[in-house]
Amino acid sequence: MKDAIIDCLRKSAGYSSGEDISRQLKISRAGIWKNIEELRRDGYEIVAVPHLGYKLNGIPDKLLPREVAHGLGTAIVGSRVLHYESLASTMDVAFQLGVEDEPEGAVVCAETQTRGRGRMERRWSSPKGKGVYFSLLLRPNLLPTDAAKMTLFSAVAVCEALREFSGLDVHIKWPNDLLVQGKKLAGILMELSAEMDRVRFIVIGLGLNVNTAQRQLPPQATSLKLQTGTSADRIAVMQAVLRSLDRWYAVLNGQGFDPVIKRWRELSSTLGQKISIGDIIGTAVDLDEHGGLIVQVKDGQRVRCMTGDVQPIG
Repeated sequence: MKDAIIDCLRKSAGYSSGEDISRQLKISRAGIWKNIEELRRDGYEIVAVPHLGYKLNGIPDKLLPREVAHGLGTAIVGSRVLHYESLASTMDVAFQLGVEDEPEGAVVCAETQTRGRGRMERRWSSPKGKGVYFSLLLRPNLLPTDAAKMTLFSAVAVCEALREFSGLDVHIKWPNDLLVQGKKLAGILMELSAEMDRVRFIVIGLGLNVNTAQRQLPPQATSLKLQTGTSADRIAVMQAVLRSLDRWYAVLNGQGFDPVIKRWRELSSTLGQKISIGDIIGTAVDLDEHGGLIVQVKDGQRVRCMTGDVQPIG
């Protein structure tokens, strides 16, 4: 009922009378008041004026499902949004949804994470109400050997969304870190459940620094606010990312990974650079068909890397 009341208030340019809301939603005036009070506790700014009714003056700065879903317009991604004030990790909840046969497209988001994690079990800083932290459940028709390419898919989709939303020159550091001017803006993590011959489900986790201050971040990280100089609407940012993931998932399902890999190459900050990965030192020259990074070492040989932390040299 709260969703329906917000929809009524959102559609009105001015005040909506209690009588009109009662008639439209078939709810008592007392019921309207009770729901209005609950919405206020959620953070909605709703003005009540005698003889005029109710007016929506502002929405909370929270990634509430009704706000994320409002005008989203996706086919799969974001079909269900679950919101929490605090979680250890959105990945854990989304993975459990996968185990429980939740349909693909479900998104688990949180205002903060107490044990947010990135690749290689590194901690991800998740200051409350400052970033976008969510995990997406997908069920692609893939062999387990192709699953690693989903990291490329997610990196391309998120990178494009952030470039379009902010105008920033965002690039991808292999395999799926998003950088602006060499500083980390977002990180992506992928986990999966698979059988011998098929992927059961994949969970893609995103940690994106939106309005985070530098004191809340590691020295090598940045945020949209730090880069643009202005605060961003976190709901709008999340919607932009979900729409891009939805578009690229349709591309993947219709055309396979070739367009994804092509676009990844175009957005890469790694290819063409002299790098080190563990003990391997050389020039990153390409991706292989499984998303591995091809590094040409000193003697001219090419080495395939599937995991590891890329460090630029020079």
